[in-house]
This record gives sequence, C-alpha cells and structure tokens, in this order.
Amino acid sequence: MCIAVAAAGEGPPMPAERPFALVWFRRDLRLQDNPALHAALVSGHPVLALYIHDPRPADGWALGGANRWYLHQSLLALQQDLAEIGVPLACLKGDAEGEMKGFLTRRAVAKLYCNRVVEPGQGEVEADLCALAERGRIEVETFHDDSLLPPERVAKKDGTSYKVFTPFWRHVSDLLQRNGVEQRLFPRPRPAADPLPADPLEVEKLGLLDAHPWHRKLQAYWSPGESSAFKVFSRFLQERIDGYDDWRDFPARQGTSRLSAALHFGELSAARLYAVCQGRLAHKADEGARAGIRRFLAEIGWREFSRHLLHAYPRSPAISLNGRFERPGAWAQDHNDRRLRAWQRGETGIPLVDAGMRELWESGWMHNRVRMVAASFLTKNLGIHWRQGAAWFWDTLVDADLASNTLGWQWVAGCGTDAAPYYRIFNPQLQARKFDPAGEYIRRWLGDGIEPAPLVDLGASRDRALQRYQAVIRGASG
Repeated sequence: MCIAVAAAGEGPPMPAERPFALVWFRRDLRLQDNPALHAALVSGHPVLALYIHDPRPADGWALGGANRWYLHQSLLALQQDLAEIGVPLACLKGDAEGEMKGFLTRRAVAKLYCNRVVEPGQGEVEADLCALAERGRIEVETFHDDSLLPPERVAKKDGTSYKVFTPFWRHVSDLLQRNGVEQRLFPRPRPAADPLPADPLEVEKLGLLDAHPWHRKLQAYWSPGESSAFKVFSRFLQERIDGYDDWRDFPARQGTSRLSAALHFGELSAARLYAVCQGRLAHKADEGARAGIRRFLAEIGWREFSRHLLHAYPRSPAISLNGRFERPGAWAQDHNDRRLRAWQRGETGIPLVDAGMRELWESGWMHNRVRMVAASFLTKNLGIHWRQGAAWFWDTLVDADLASNTLGWQWVAGCGTDAAPYYRIFNPQLQARKFDPAGEYIRRWLGDGIEPAPLVDLGASRDRALQRYQAVIRGASG
C-alpha cells in the first residue's frame, strides 16, 4: 500500500510524526539484494519507501511508452512486496530533485538511503540532495548497485577509460575474481517489527499509462516484478543457459534469458546473476555447458561496458563517439521520413527486418540478433541517422536502457568506440538463411501474406553506404 504524500510546497504542514528511515527507490525495484533497503531496515528506525516519477528529467530522456507500462506494473508488484514486510510506498510525480527537497523539508526523515544510478546528470542530483539532507541533519548513505563495479573503479593503467570491450571485461573479471560480489547479496527482508501507517495512493496517480491502447497487449508477453523475474531466471538456468552459446542467435528458439527489462528496472541485480552463474560454472564439467555460461557472463559484461562508456562519455546518447559520423554527408538526406516510417511499421519489404519490427510493436521486445540486422538496415541501407532508430527503440522497448541502447546503436552504425567497422553491413537475406533457416520466425510475425516490394535494393544500397562512409572517413563533405 502506498502512503499519501503532498507534493513539494503543497498542503498543510504535516503533524508531528516519529522519525523514520527513507529509502529512495529508482532503478532497484526489488527487496532481495537491495543494499539501500537492507541498510534502512537495520537502522533502528521505521522505514518508508519513496518512488518519484519525473516525466521531464534533466537529461531529456523521458521514459518511452513501453518502459512506462513496464514500470507501472513493476511498481504495483513492488508495492505489494513492500506491504508484506510492513514498508509503505510513497509515490510522487514531478521534478525529482524538487519533489525530494520538499519531502525532506516536510517530513521527519532521520536517515536517507539510496542506490546510485549510472546515467548523465544523476550523480549531480544525488550530490545536491545529499548536501541538502546533511544540512538538515539527515544522515545519508548511498550505495553502488547499478552495475557490477562503479565505473570510476575501472580504468586502464594510464587512468583513462576503456574503449574496447575485450580488455575491459578481462580487467573487470579479474577485479571481480579478487573481490567478489557476495557482500552485495542480501536475503529477502523479514517483516518490520514497527511498521509505519499507510494510506492508499494508487500507482496509477503517477500517470505512467498513456491513452494509446497499444501497450495493453504487452501484458500477454510480460509479468513484471521481482518474483516473476526470479522465476524467469530460474527457468533459464534449468533449461537454456547450458546451450546459450549454441542457440542465442536463433530468434525462433527460446534461446535467450529475456531478463533485460528485469535488469534495467532492478527487479534482479547484476550481482546476483553474476554470482549464480559463476557458481554454476565452477560445478560444470561439460565444456559445451561451460561455454554457454561464459557467453552469458560476457553478455552481462556488455551491459557493464555500456555503463562504463556512458559514464566516460555522457553526451554519447546524442552524439556519435566517432565525430566523423556527425559530418555532412554521413547520412542520406533523401526520403528519410517515408523510409523511417516504413521501417518503424515493418513495411520495408525485407522479411527479417519487418518480422523484427512487428515483433517489437506487438511485444515490446526484439531478439538481439534481429535488433542488429534491423539497425544495420536502417543506418546503412537506408542511410538514416542512428539517433532516429535509437529514439524508436527507446519508445517501444520494455527494456529500453540508455546505456545499452546507445552502445548498441553506435556499435552497429560503426561510430562507437568498440564499433563494428563501417564496412560491416548485415545482409538480412544471409542472416535469415543462417539464423532462421526454416523461416519459422519470419512466418510467426509476418504470416503468409504478401510482402511489399523492397524499399531499396540491398546490393545497391550497400554500395552507396560504403561510398558515403569512405568519403566521410577521408574527410570529404559528401
């Protein structure tokens, strides 16, 4: 149950209340393995949880529609889980910094606990709020939880950030092997002995669900919340992780974990996934199974790498890391709007691309192999700037994650730090023959209807892309 809270600067003064510990939930919507919640529960104070939805964040990346639907459902699950241990959830909507300042001023907060978020601007918000709380004599404690290691702890010998994944992950793996993550794993909390009173305040008041009906169908594909995430992870461990290296690239199979949204919202911690997989690896003798586990750990590593890069290059969601790709001539200028709409609707006439885009619109998710093919087709065959594709994914993916989305698009477009070379252009027809040989995935999402004529000729558009990129690399203006 949520507790009713006046917005900053609104309503009459609160009556005298007993001091409590406040847990600011953000990207950590779970009870288990939650360092901020654990610290609050052992603080000796009653505990109240707070979630603030900021519809206009300072970094400009307001949540997309699919993300908002998933968050709404995940908060409902969190609210129920917290109620079971006697912790009420307060919900506020508005500028996160302003709402928190008002809350700290009006309420009897004795201690503030939160887990940090690795995204542009979040560090400044955290620092400002900590300073405000401390001036009000409120004890503050923050924890690193968003990734396996704080980005500032991982650097090359010369002190600079890594730009290539392989040496980065080798370094991180060495650090984790020496230090482990077990100190960040906590059991599900027991019910509070002295819970705070709660008044009903529905999560719907946050206004996360818009009027567009398309998101309603997402509930057929997703069951957000910590308990559901653990079930999905357990099933993946039992049924698929051993064969992950063999089957992860085949979209017609259930070969992947489908945990990306749960990880983004913190329904599961990366530390828990890493620790469980390392433990499983230590007890597996079969080399094929070990290869599957190592491959899955490497995917956790790519998520880690995306946060490392976003911390080092906070402008990367809007700017190509290779500045040459912001020059005139790097992207085609003709028919962009019409072609972009066709790509968004899955009407390009390229079956694998269209199947992926329709899977996205229907389910809020797309298989990672198909994401790469669809992104390559947009940026290279159609010549449309990667930012356009990233914005569409941001709005339609339930797992839309600023760091991972940015890394993925810049990698495919060839303009990131550890990017596919500009001349690597996925051939959707060859990709379909290799990874969907029976056409099962394509039929699942396109049916047996007649596809529209191809938007572009794959060979000719590939040649144009190579000419365009070669001119940019040479420093020509196109």
